[in-house]
Amino acid sequence: MDEGFELRLIEALQPVRGFALAQGIYHLFNSGLYERLAGDPQEVPGLSASLGLDASRTSGFLRYLANENYLALSGDTVALTEKGRALGPYRPWYELLVGGYAETFQQITDVLHGKGYATRDGRLVGIGSCGMSAYDALPLVRELMSDLPAAPASVVDLGCGDGTFLAGLVDGSGTVTGIGIDPYAPEESPAEGLRFVRSGATDYLREADAPESGPDSSQICLAAFLLQEVLEQEGRGAVVELVRAALRRSGHLAVVEVDHRPADPQVMRHGLGLAYYNPYYLLHVLTEQRLESDAFWRELFQEAGARVVTRRVADPRVDSTGLEVGYLLTRREGAAQ
Repeated sequence: MDEGFELRLIEALQPVRGFALAQGIYHLFNSGLYERLAGDPQEVPGLSASLGLDASRTSGFLRYLANENYLALSGDTVALTEKGRALGPYRPWYELLVGGYAETFQQITDVLHGKGYATRDGRLVGIGSCGMSAYDALPLVRELMSDLPAAPASVVDLGCGDGTFLAGLVDGSGTVTGIGIDPYAPEESPAEGLRFVRSGATDYLREADAPESGPDSSQICLAAFLLQEVLEQEGRGAVVELVRAALRRSGHLAVVEVDHRPADPQVMRHGLGLAYYNPYYLLHVLTEQRLESDAFWRELFQEAGARVVTRRVADPRVDSTGLEVGYLLTRREGAAQ
């Protein structure tokens, strides 16, 4: 064996280290340990007992994270390091990519063999996506809504997930309705002016009567990361009809999607391109979701008889790739509906 083998082995195992570490950080959050450690240092036996965890296994888990410098462990006393404390704002990305899609990545070989779509944990995908949206999609939607002629009296979120995103739109000046079929959508409204309807977006729009006088100009429909789902599961025609139906009902439709550019070297040279969008693009190849380019969506909106009033991207302080795109749509004058 040559003397350079060990160095090459260390390099080759870095993805394995990253795989284990991503799981470890996710479970640090998911187990409740992170919240308990956000304050003063804790004694491991008492910390474990308070969360119903096995003390010996918890100690080994905490030692693992201490070796990665996310925790400081001295005897039975454990505390978050500065590096560990800095993780807090990024929990939603771990909930989405690790909690929601860990099982997806385990099924790559089966999917490559054509054995259907990979599965995902829809509950955690929704929780992670809504948590992330507080940093990117929610401010983006607020910006799109600021381009309306007047503040809407009613917002209808088509595909609302667990309602966290929707709750962020409640400002006390109007009603906000979430449309979703997921069993984790809350039965009770968590905020005044917020309600939920258990239905698929296309079914809801099909069954809801459009105003006889035309679209309700005081209402806006919202489709955040929804069209990619409908596109793969029901086809392009279903997306076209969804856009048409939303605009028959409401004066405007706000759409948020991700520009699909995995072969663009400019994207893949960007730090966030490799850290987030490269795995994000991959998981969409494996699951019942289909990303498309900005040009594709513009063409589809045209086909649906919609006009793009405003096109915006996520706050560059959060995501400077320009890949998360928001469109404010209205009916194109003279377009068939």
